[in-house]
Amino acid sequence: MNFRQARRACLALAAAMTVALAAVPGQAQQMRDVTYMVVNNLFSTPAYVAAENGYWAKHGLNVTVRLTGSGRAVTQAVRAGDAQFGHAALSTTIASARASGNMLTGVVAYYNAADYIAKAGGRAFIGRKDRGIDPKNPKSLEGKRVAILTGTTNDVYVRAWFRKNNVDVTKVTLVSVPVENMPITLQQGLVDAVAPWEPYTAQVIRLLGDNAVVISRGEESLVTDVIGAVAHEDWVKKNYDFVELFATGIAEATQFVRNNPKAAAEIATRYLDGLNIDDATEGLKFLSWDPRVSVCTLEGLVRTGNDMIKSGLLKRDKPFTASEFYDDTVYKRIVEKHPAFFKDLPPLPKTVAECKGPLG
Repeated sequence: MNFRQARRACLALAAAMTVALAAVPGQAQQMRDVTYMVVNNLFSTPAYVAAENGYWAKHGLNVTVRLTGSGRAVTQAVRAGDAQFGHAALSTTIASARASGNMLTGVVAYYNAADYIAKAGGRAFIGRKDRGIDPKNPKSLEGKRVAILTGTTNDVYVRAWFRKNNVDVTKVTLVSVPVENMPITLQQGLVDAVAPWEPYTAQVIRLLGDNAVVISRGEESLVTDVIGAVAHEDWVKKNYDFVELFATGIAEATQFVRNNPKAAAEIATRYLDGLNIDDATEGLKFLSWDPRVSVCTLEGLVRTGNDMIKSGLLKRDKPFTASEFYDDTVYKRIVEKHPAFFKDLPPLPKTVAECKGPLG
């Protein structure tokens, strides 16, 4: 056990002791073990906060947060029963999973711009100036080597950027690279551009300095980018009360991230190996933390999934519906029981016509 793991274990023990001491004398609360599989990025910050601040523990949950490198690994873990919950993109990852027969659904969102149909605040496309890349000339990407992580939202983001800017993707060499390796891969010149997520966008810009070219960062209208906790839909329907405890901890943590970004960044550095506090703080500036799933959110989820079918990224013989991406049962309970978790958020659009960031 390394120092970081030991520290987390001590924090979990302290939180569990707090719960036990708060219980009726002689009736110590029994903690329920939960495994939550997350991707090693800043989008998972509410999970780190919920574990660190004891938000799950006070609901009787001993949650182990396990990190992995992609949403695909998360969905595989949930399908295999290695984790009850997984952190994933409610748009692209759920669409891909369900198209392959893995019937996941979202139970609570956290990274979300609920007044937008499509906004990807944490996605980016960064190049090297010395390789002739000019953000004002999209055609300068043709003939270049671009690092993506195949099958992820960043992959969809970059392809959508190419379509929007009339760049022929067949004239670009796409190389699949783990996102955490993208900064050093670009710095060493092994590729000409990368498509990272935060905090690796902030890191690569810092490493390259004046040689960094921001082709696109947090752009609207490219892809609906909503991340939250997912689980198998059949299991969810049989365990709403249990899911509610887990999701309540997430909702409280999401509010903490909104209101305490610096403290949240510091917590994230204790979970992401080698994360620079300045990169974490900078990266969080681009992320929206609204757990409400609005008419805008649902419209974007459905459009993104169906666009993936139309573009050939997915094979499916029927279009997606909103209920496949998100089960709002638990969310409604949390809103009713814990309105304080949402009181700092602005009113939402009531119709799709009022939403920002139309997709496409």
